[in-house]
Amino acid sequence: MKRNTLFSAVLVFVTATVLLGLFYLPYWSVRKKTIAAFDNEQMILADQAIKGIELFFDTYAKALRYFAGQAAIIRLDDSGRILMDDFLSIHASELSAISRVDAAGRILYTTAPGEGITGKDISEQLYSQRVLETHRPIISDVFTTVQGNGFIVFAYPIFDAMEYVGSINFLIPFAYIADKYLEPIRVADRGFVMMLSSSGMGLYGPMKQHLGHRVAECFKEEPEMLRLSENMMNRKQGSMTIKAVLPIDGDSPPVTRYAVYAPVNLPGNNFWSLVVISPENDVLAAMRGFRNQWFMVTAVAICAVLLLSYLLTRTLARNREEKNRRAVEEQLVRLLDFTPMGIIVYYKNDGKVAYVNKEGLKILDEVEEDILGTTVFDFVHSDSREFVATRLTSLVVEQSNEAATIKLITPGGAVKDVEISSALFIFSGQASFISVFRDVTEELKQEATQRRLVTAIEQVNESVVITDQTGLIEYVNPAFTETSGYRKEEVLGRNPSLLSSGKQDRRFYRKLWETITHGRVWQGRIVNRRKDGELFTEMATISPVRDATGKITHYVAVKRDVSHEVDLEKKLRQAQKMEAIGTLAGGIAHDFNNILGAILGFADMALLQSDPDSPAHESLMHIRKGGKRAADLVQQILTFSRQSSTEKKQIAATPLIQESLQLLRASLPSTITIHQDLQAKDALVLADATQLQQIVLNLCTNAFQAMREHGGELTLRLEELDFKECGKTLQLKTDTCIRLTVADTGTGIDPAVLERIFDPFFTTKEPGEGTGMGLSVVHGIIRDIGGEISVDSVPGSGATFTVLLPSTDPVEQEDEGANSPLPMGTEHILVVDDEEDILTTSRMMLAHLGYTVSVSKDPAAMLEQIKKGTFACDLVVTDQTMPHLTGLELTQELHRLQPNLPVILCTGYSDRVNEESVKNVGGVGLLMKPADLRDLALMIREALDSRGRVLGSGS
Repeated sequence: MKRNTLFSAVLVFVTATVLLGLFYLPYWSVRKKTIAAFDNEQMILADQAIKGIELFFDTYAKALRYFAGQAAIIRLDDSGRILMDDFLSIHASELSAISRVDAAGRILYTTAPGEGITGKDISEQLYSQRVLETHRPIISDVFTTVQGNGFIVFAYPIFDAMEYVGSINFLIPFAYIADKYLEPIRVADRGFVMMLSSSGMGLYGPMKQHLGHRVAECFKEEPEMLRLSENMMNRKQGSMTIKAVLPIDGDSPPVTRYAVYAPVNLPGNNFWSLVVISPENDVLAAMRGFRNQWFMVTAVAICAVLLLSYLLTRTLARNREEKNRRAVEEQLVRLLDFTPMGIIVYYKNDGKVAYVNKEGLKILDEVEEDILGTTVFDFVHSDSREFVATRLTSLVVEQSNEAATIKLITPGGAVKDVEISSALFIFSGQASFISVFRDVTEELKQEATQRRLVTAIEQVNESVVITDQTGLIEYVNPAFTETSGYRKEEVLGRNPSLLSSGKQDRRFYRKLWETITHGRVWQGRIVNRRKDGELFTEMATISPVRDATGKITHYVAVKRDVSHEVDLEKKLRQAQKMEAIGTLAGGIAHDFNNILGAILGFADMALLQSDPDSPAHESLMHIRKGGKRAADLVQQILTFSRQSSTEKKQIAATPLIQESLQLLRASLPSTITIHQDLQAKDALVLADATQLQQIVLNLCTNAFQAMREHGGELTLRLEELDFKECGKTLQLKTDTCIRLTVADTGTGIDPAVLERIFDPFFTTKEPGEGTGMGLSVVHGIIRDIGGEISVDSVPGSGATFTVLLPSTDPVEQEDEGANSPLPMGTEHILVVDDEEDILTTSRMMLAHLGYTVSVSKDPAAMLEQIKKGTFACDLVVTDQTMPHLTGLELTQELHRLQPNLPVILCTGYSDRVNEESVKNVGGVGLLMKPADLRDLALMIREALDSRGRVLGSGS
């Protein structure tokens, strides 16, 4: 009996408690809704104030942006000052002053009158320091002036092109903002509105001792207020309950208050935070009457229900419990079937599957009838079974383990990666596990692909730059850093224009931007500037990147440094020019030398036949001199094209340069000073002396012409270098080389002209002042010697030509005898040439030397006569270029018919003829046109004498 009474008492107590709780729940729900509604109302008021403040600053941000873009404000002229004064007069109710500050933090001009303001250094002000450091818009905290007024400064940076030149500042009275936006917020007694800066500084509130101080110091004794201020400084929005004693409470016990807070977003990523705090008594004032009435109804209802519940408890408790459990399980199953995650329930004791939802069956590739009753570990891959077992063993009630990735294997043998988490669960009255899992196989593959892609981009030699749709850099790979010299931190968030070299105009970039913004790929070369100022050329491909909707979100640029290739292309174009001019030179040299040979031959014969004191003799000398000059010009053209056959000898460079300067000094004006620094005293060069002198004279003449108007200094420096310094540049492998530097202080060379100065016939002089062959001939001579020439010039600062020539070791030279009388003879000589004038002059010159001369224009006919024995001679002089039969072919046939018949080959120019080729076909010598009478006489005599010695030894 006592047991039943105790059980009934306990049951009544439990029922009363449950009923009390049930009746209290509506009151608690109404209470929560009342608080939520009040918080929502206060948040609306706060939001209105926030939007008003944000609109206020957005308006003045636009005004500041306009000011910062005006040239009059940037250079601060009178019109700029008037613009500032007029703007202040219009907005005098909202602004106190407008200041223009330079890049060092000094006030250049302010609209507010006062002594000592202009020129004042405000760089120590916190907001000024932040503008100088970040070059971004800054809104200061509230500060108090000497007069006790609170102000804030809205500072906006000013740029001239890309250079930071200072800021434009608005001085705003904080009282205007507070009166217009904060004071209208209605709060109850002992409630208040407070505003903090992003750094936690008190800007506005009822507790004046907190203004201008950090809340962490003011509320260090109130942890809940500290937590509220931390949320506000972290730019959060929300509500919270605070129980604390504040200075406005006096000696009262702690008061419960409800606070709503939200950030005020300001320009330049600045922000303040606003909080509206109301006491609990005012929030729940309307609830007091409802609460008393509800408690009374609750008491009556509990008493009425207790008796009924006691009677029904025994009979309905068990049935209700079972029914509720089945209903909950059925509802749970219906809900889980629509969950987009795989869910599986399996018993704790044996691991057999009790339930799998539709998504789980899809992941496991199974049907419900086949999977129920199987063991869950049948689907766990062998690599993951131990891990899964350990995780399940460690589970405790009311806890779940963290998500982890494991491998599952389907009945079909497919292996899938799934992310799974598990928890203990009561299912159908048994202890079970419930696991939630999702298929992440494709995600892991995509992540692996992305990692490989990122790794590849990080390791490629090409620079990769990714920008957003506005052109701001979001990513660069290491190759970009290596190429440009900029670290990643220096370029992120900036425009690629920081690499601009100025070599491309705005139209170039506008066309590029139009191409990529229209969704097309742009390709081309860009000349950029490294961080150290060095220019380099890149081959770039810029492609737009689209999202799933087709909208362009980013741009990716893949760039390769092709500076070396550009240099090679320039050299190739120069080589092609040289080859083309060389072909032209070879083509005209033969015919021109034939003409000159006739002119010089007739002139020599006429000179021999004229009285040296006669006017005709003098005229003939002028004709011969002009012919020689023409011959030298042809030689210069052949030298330029590297097709001359000049004889190279060891030349002492220093004496030759000194001799050249002596010749040049007489022709230079006194306004030009010559400096010599000839250090390589014993340097020897394997070259033709005339050509080497031509290099010096042409370079010095070129320098003189650059200084002839204003004078200047001409400096020649000769140095000897070792192979390490010049071996990579020169084509020839030598142990040493010499470097000749010719520098002037003249007008310099324009970059557009610099690339063409070695081109034949290119000149910047007026017609009649130059042929344009000087530097091209110098280039040809130097390349023929095996050297290199380069030029460095800045317009207005002169030019420096640097010549590198391979040097040679001393070799003993044979002494050349003095000029001797022309050798003569009486032998029979045959001259074969297709030029009538050449035949005539040859007959006259050889006859003058005493020889019997026969001439022929038909080499084939003469060869036929010699074959038949109808013609005989002692020596043959033949031209190379003739119709039907060349000189080499004629020489070869004559040598085959009469091996002892000497043949001398003459040519104005041929790329196939040289001393070796003549010897190979049996000839005895090669004579270049126009032939000098002495050279012709010496070669004929030597050939005839050599033939006599051979015949004598044979007999």
